[in-house]
Amino acid sequence: MERVLQGRYKIEEPLGVGGSSQVYLARDQALNRDVALKVLDPAAAADGNLRRMFVKEARALGQLSHPNIVAVYDVGEVDDSPFIVMEYLPGGSMKQRIEQAGPLKTGDAVRIAIEVANGLAFAHSKGIIHADLKPANILFDANDTAKICDFGIARAPQEDADTPQLYATAMYVAPERVEGKSATVQSDVYGLGLVLYEGLVGKPPFTSTNASVLLRDHVVRQPVPPSHLRPSLPRELDSLVLKALAKQPNLRYQKASDFATALQQIENVDKELATTRIVMADPLDDFVPKTEQSPVVALLSSYGQPLRGAFFSLCAALPVFAMALLTGFELIGALLAAGLVAVVAFAGQLGIAIAIAWVMVTAFVFIFVPGLALLFAILGVFLWARSAPAEQIAVAMATPVLTPLGLAPAMILTMATCFGLTGVLTVAGSAALTMIVAVAMGVQSLGAFAQTGLSLRQESLFNPVRAAEVKSALLTMLQNPGDRFGQLATQLDPSVLWSQMAGLVSRLATATLETWIATVLAWTIAGLTVWTVTRLLRTFFDTLLRRPKRWFALYVLAAGAGVVAGAGILYMLSVSLSMLDNAPDRPTNGVLLLSAITGAILSLALGIIIGATQKPEPEAQESISLSARRLPVR
Repeated sequence: MERVLQGRYKIEEPLGVGGSSQVYLARDQALNRDVALKVLDPAAAADGNLRRMFVKEARALGQLSHPNIVAVYDVGEVDDSPFIVMEYLPGGSMKQRIEQAGPLKTGDAVRIAIEVANGLAFAHSKGIIHADLKPANILFDANDTAKICDFGIARAPQEDADTPQLYATAMYVAPERVEGKSATVQSDVYGLGLVLYEGLVGKPPFTSTNASVLLRDHVVRQPVPPSHLRPSLPRELDSLVLKALAKQPNLRYQKASDFATALQQIENVDKELATTRIVMADPLDDFVPKTEQSPVVALLSSYGQPLRGAFFSLCAALPVFAMALLTGFELIGALLAAGLVAVVAFAGQLGIAIAIAWVMVTAFVFIFVPGLALLFAILGVFLWARSAPAEQIAVAMATPVLTPLGLAPAMILTMATCFGLTGVLTVAGSAALTMIVAVAMGVQSLGAFAQTGLSLRQESLFNPVRAAEVKSALLTMLQNPGDRFGQLATQLDPSVLWSQMAGLVSRLATATLETWIATVLAWTIAGLTVWTVTRLLRTFFDTLLRRPKRWFALYVLAAGAGVVAGAGILYMLSVSLSMLDNAPDRPTNGVLLLSAITGAILSLALGIIIGATQKPEPEAQESISLSARRLPVR
């Protein structure tokens, strides 16, 4: 400190430490200006390769006079250690900004990326490849202009063949560099994509603490689109960032200037709230605090899995139990069938449990209404082909069974709270399924918040007499080889089947159409209210706090506000819409209010447990090439 180098540069204070160098703030006494002085460590200076690279950095920067590249003023040597005198940038680094305040404003992140792209384009025009681009190497001057620094591993393409080793930081290395190939212009485009990604979401796309895993991720793993982690981002940015991060160099922007042009064409990028998208799969995704941020979440993550498993197991088993009893099976038989489904689900195979339950319920419905069973089977195949989430299917299947108990609000609000917008779609599907079951049963009201529009109660299509006859026919078919299809053919007479399905369609058509449709709409609107309120609160908190940390209190507040709003909307629609308020056999307002309050409490509890116990999807463990494993990483 206070030492004057070459009779001109007075060292005033340290600015930072690099991998093999020290950076100081110095005063250029000849020109009366502040400069940054980068000195190679004595141990590094004794290494011929590192010394050569350090000198090459000075030469590379000396060729690059550009507003977005740190300027080099002088070179020298002190105590047998070379140093570089560079432009002093008081604005700090991009990495520091992200660590202090979280993700950057969208407009700032894009502006910085454009400025860096311009600097890279100029360096590339001089034959210089940076090859180590990352937020820590993006500095800002007093006017907040971004400038590229640390060309310590920059190399001209023709030199690269002589030094094929990988020196770039593992978190920011291009895939082709991992595979031992030369750095190219497209390698820097990939690095700029990583810089922009981290600026937008506050973290790199790959963040393992294991260097080998990071290298593998860059080669084989696709990054999550930025808007999936920060829903307020314009979706146009997703395609641009993901193109820059393409695994194959020929699929990226071929020049840094092309990337800059694409970024400049995004509209309203400075108006982040104006570009907020109204589609989000889960309003609480990445909003639930991590285990290290909340002792409550840590407790639930450790001990709450049985509660989560029990809930979805119960949802999967309930339809089997109810239909078995309805079909006339003894209590023990119904419990055994439902128990099989519950055990499989609780063992962690919910998808298999749902498949078993679907087959059982289809068989039970077949005993009553074969035509309806066929439609139910087709729906199951459709959901299987679309890979529908098993948890959502389980809750939707259980809703018709729990609705007569007054728990329809609990199921509606839970679906919207736990599954977001896809949960709202699930609410609509479960509402339609519930109304079909209720109309088939011939009831005017299937519990609170489920009005069919039927003016009079009608005979149920789930007739126990017919069930007994079909079961007897099936038993006869198995016991009497000589008359396998006699009685069963009678039960499956086409005219009888047609009469059943025509009766169901007739009930749906002759019931007050507006009533059961209004029921479906009321459920859907209630779920949409939960999603909207939760999402708006999350966006507000993210915008207000501007930090990646999640607070458990804010998570509960957002979920609670959404649930209460959804329950309130559901109750108000039921007592204010004439087609629901005047429906025959409608429960009293007191029953509806009690059901809504109970549902809100249960839904909030379930939403917190399910949200806090959600585990990330396992990542495929793919191997990397042997050549990549031998590459040194610093």
